[in-house]
Amino acid sequence: MDREFLHEEELTLEDILHIFKKRFWVFFITVFLTVTFVVIYLLFATPIYEASVTLKIEPQTQASLTDIFTQQITSSRPDISTEIELIKSRRNLEKVVDELNLVEYFKNKSQKEDVEISKYDVIEILNNMISISPVKDTKIVKISVQSEDPVLAKNIANKLAEVYNDFLKTLSKNEFTVRRQFIEEQIPKIEADLKYAEENLRKFKEENNVFLLDEEAKNILSFLLEYDSQINSYNLQIQENKATIDALNELLKKVDEKIISSETITTNPVVDQLKSKLIEYRIQLAGLTRIYSESDPKILELKDKISETEKLLKNEVAKIVTSQVETINPAYQDLYAQLIEAQYRGEVLNSIVSSLERLRSIYQEKLSKLPLLEQKLLELERDLKVKENLYTLLLEKLEETKISEAGVVGTATLVDTAIVPEKPVKPNKKLTLAIGGVLGIFLGILFVFIFEYADKSIKDEEELKRISKGRIILGRIPKFEIDESMKNPELIVLNKPTSPHSESFKLLATNINYSATPEPEIISITSAGPGEGKTITAANLAISYAQNGRKTLLLDLDMRRPRVEKVLGIERKNIGFVNHILKDVSMEKITQEYMDNLDIIPVGPLPPNPTALLTSKKFEEFIEKIKEKYEKIVIDLPPILVAADPLIASKHTDGMILVVRAGQTHKHSLRVAIENIEASDTKLLGLVINDIDEKTSSYYYYYYYYYYTEEGKKKKTRKRKK
Repeated sequence: MDREFLHEEELTLEDILHIFKKRFWVFFITVFLTVTFVVIYLLFATPIYEASVTLKIEPQTQASLTDIFTQQITSSRPDISTEIELIKSRRNLEKVVDELNLVEYFKNKSQKEDVEISKYDVIEILNNMISISPVKDTKIVKISVQSEDPVLAKNIANKLAEVYNDFLKTLSKNEFTVRRQFIEEQIPKIEADLKYAEENLRKFKEENNVFLLDEEAKNILSFLLEYDSQINSYNLQIQENKATIDALNELLKKVDEKIISSETITTNPVVDQLKSKLIEYRIQLAGLTRIYSESDPKILELKDKISETEKLLKNEVAKIVTSQVETINPAYQDLYAQLIEAQYRGEVLNSIVSSLERLRSIYQEKLSKLPLLEQKLLELERDLKVKENLYTLLLEKLEETKISEAGVVGTATLVDTAIVPEKPVKPNKKLTLAIGGVLGIFLGILFVFIFEYADKSIKDEEELKRISKGRIILGRIPKFEIDESMKNPELIVLNKPTSPHSESFKLLATNINYSATPEPEIISITSAGPGEGKTITAANLAISYAQNGRKTLLLDLDMRRPRVEKVLGIERKNIGFVNHILKDVSMEKITQEYMDNLDIIPVGPLPPNPTALLTSKKFEEFIEKIKEKYEKIVIDLPPILVAADPLIASKHTDGMILVVRAGQTHKHSLRVAIENIEASDTKLLGLVINDIDEKTSSYYYYYYYYYYTEEGKKKKTRKRKK
């Protein structure tokens, strides 16, 4: 069965072309309906307009004299995909909705009065309207807005570009604004401390009449001032760095991202261990620089250790920050990168301050050994000097920060503004129609094969060959209309002996004669199921033999639904084959002469057990008797799938003919019938397909063309003679 199924399903190109020829109207109607639907859609579809803005994205730039930190914060956004996410961020869309009053616009546009439209509904609509695409291998970004309203599309595109650029300026200015505000807060405090230190020193000198320090005290003061200056500078950086961290966390909070606490990093044991190493290395470096030059291998080695430790510290901070966030939105990667940098810098600055404080404590101890008045004078002068340096530093940095803040520009440059579009971009009629055509062809092919698969009946000779595994087709009987006005309308060979239909039966008779050696004399006719034309085939075949001068017998052995008498147009008598077998009625009484060279033996009364008659000894004797009397014996048997009679009776014949009716015989039924024939070892002479359409039959096309054109020529010739 598996091999048979595979054999059946193996389609050649010729088979496929034949299927399409047969199902042409299915294919054509499918394509036509698909294209028609597309055309109707194009006629009634709402036109969509598109307005576009072109932006050039550059990394953030800043104008700065020198940065306030030892390592300046830098933020650049070369990643265009990050900018795309930022453009469509909820913050920007909310500003566009507010500034264009889009909530009111969509409320007025909505036809459903009972439906409430919120700002977030409009943001969702806006998000679907906007598409952002980068131009390949450039820093150009195209913002496109599609809408039924061309003016609205233009306004949204331009406003979104404006809002985005303002947002970038806000991000860029943020770090400089934080610095400026912090310095402005510190200057009044330091100024007050400076005045207080000056007053204390003046009073001490006047009260104690001490104005100068000795050389040792000056030396100690020099080192203490140096360390105090550095510590103050780094403490200032620490405070500014903390303000930067707070500002970044505030930004992340606004965009619903997770905030990372500095305590989480500071209390980490790995971070604490790395900071301790940095403190030790820096103290060692301070001691060595007083003895060796900068190019000394010992100093270079120590600097490498410091650099490596700082690198490990930065990696650990980054690991802590990223582990606290489940997934980082690409749009906010830059903010997290800045946060990691700030947290790392804070840890490094803290380690530097700790090392400087330990170095200062050495000279603080030396200071405690000086005379009391000299100690006091040194402390006051030191305090004054520190306050002066710090105050001067703050004033310098304030001016630099103001310049940096003023020099910040947005990272997006508007290349082309949006204009009101004149032509819609959707639907694209040519493209949609082309897609509709291709879709129609695809669906047409699909439906052709669906119809072919769903149709279980055999439609033509090509299918019959596939199902029967290439068995011989002895006859091809075209479809013919039964003319009820004739006496015996189904006997086409008798009524129209020169018609194409009659010729097909005569050709069948000839093919049977040459189908086996010696020439078959007793031929059984059957079919897979009822109503497939076996009786009409048997009757017309018998008449064809009779017309050829062969003494022929038409024997009806369909003892369930006999039709031979009805097809031949003779009165049904209750006498026939059954009477001869059961009651020994003579051959002469059961035989009827129908025409020259053609006798008929009908069934007679229907027996209760037809199979018992065919397996009896008398049936074998009966076959021997008729063989002696007739040259050709055509037996009409019941369908194979209805009864076992055909397989039993055919054991006494020279071969079986299986009749298939196009459009009715089921593929599965035929397959089972052939299997039964093979299993019973019955000789199958071949198959006959009837009811075929001569217009689609490649075998009969030329014959019919010849027949009808020749007949047409004769008619024309007669008209001319008249």
